[in-house]
Amino acid sequence: MAAELRVGICSWADPALIEAGSFYPKKSMSAEARLRFYAAAFDTVEVDSAYYAIPAAATAVRWVERTPPGFLFNVKAYAPMTGHHARPESLPAELQLLLPPAPRRTPRGEIHRSAFGAEALAACFRLYGAAIAPLAAAGKLGYVLFQLAPWVRFGDQALAYLASLPARLPGLTLAVEFRDRSWFPEHAQETLAALRAAGLAHVVVDGPEAAGAVPRVAGVTAPTAVLRLHGRNAEGWLRQRRGEAPSVREKYDYLYTEAELQALRPEIQELEAESERVVIAFNNNNRDYPVQNARMMRRLLGAPAPESLPGGRRS
Repeated sequence: MAAELRVGICSWADPALIEAGSFYPKKSMSAEARLRFYAAAFDTVEVDSAYYAIPAAATAVRWVERTPPGFLFNVKAYAPMTGHHARPESLPAELQLLLPPAPRRTPRGEIHRSAFGAEALAACFRLYGAAIAPLAAAGKLGYVLFQLAPWVRFGDQALAYLASLPARLPGLTLAVEFRDRSWFPEHAQETLAALRAAGLAHVVVDGPEAAGAVPRVAGVTAPTAVLRLHGRNAEGWLRQRRGEAPSVREKYDYLYTEAELQALRPEIQELEAESERVVIAFNNNNRDYPVQNARMMRRLLGAPAPESLPGGRRS
């Protein structure tokens, strides 16, 4: 059987998308109306906000209620779970009690990743798992995305951590994206083997390789395959590597051409041939670029409209 194909964007509530005024019928829509409108146009979406703060379980319940059967949410893992620093205002009270009295701070005021010991990290996973449980119970959780921090490098400690993930979030589909070249291309085969052994989905990344980003390396390691497209704005990525702080819009300011997406078709077909589900997520978050490109990709691949998916009945 052919793999199930899903195409969507990263964040239906991205400010740049709302301000563009070309996708949503009104800029002043309620959160509920905006999600319902999005879910009528696409069959999947990534929840980027969960990286910044663990969502409330009640919020996940509302997401379930506001989307049709068959819709899938792919949720980003909370920052400390991927080796990142945490915003202090994002910390649940229970988690704060497990941190040092005066935890180390980054120059931007974040709680440094070193403050999260084994007990605190275990609490992150427990609280996060409870928060997204309503999505899993409703059959609307696609995968949890572990976009590792760019300073997480290939090595025994990192490999052991990856191997521990399935036990930390049992029963869920987990996908891993690497952001340091020590993984890809330097240890590509070892990395793919480690993912396969742990049952973790490999996230194929499309970005500006000339800017030092991880190259696009194919390979299916789990029933779900993921392709995330960040755009190819080399200058935006280089600014960040130089220690500057470009905004999201500046870093991902890129609209793929139809020819560029067409050139990806053979690789996507390989992913389809080796997996049960392929999820394509556009993260070129500026203006309405991700929506334009997601629609373009769906047309090029002949992907089904949301209404024709199994269980995709509209009310």
